[in-house]
Amino acid sequence: MLYGAEDAIARNAVSKPFLAEVQRDLVLLLAPFAPYLAHELWEMLGQKENLFKAPWPQYDAALAKEEELEIPVQINGKLRGKIVVSADASEEHILERALAEEKVQAAIAGKQIVKKIYVSGKLLNLVVR
Repeated sequence: MLYGAEDAIARNAVSKPFLAEVQRDLVLLLAPFAPYLAHELWEMLGQKENLFKAPWPQYDAALAKEEELEIPVQINGKLRGKIVVSADASEEHILERALAEEKVQAAIAGKQIVKKIYVSGKLLNLVVR
């Protein structure tokens, strides 16, 4: 078992079946990089099936989804700041947050915004004159 796993089970912080699944998945992910070690660990876990024929752990897109994004803000193509917004923020909210940044305000002071280029979730570029 993993270090501290017995304590976690005793405190009911984690269930035994969950811990077994995590250990199994960890060994499966280790197998391509350290096959002999993974095979030994696989046997120690009491698995009877062939390690290299076992199904790969399933990917859950909901767990991998970013909650916050860091959006770089450019003025005429030069990086002037970065803002952190929620992943589902609207373009208007992102523009509002960008215009509230001190460095961005200093860069556009006395200038007119000609064009706003927003690449969804990636970049905000303001063209000024």
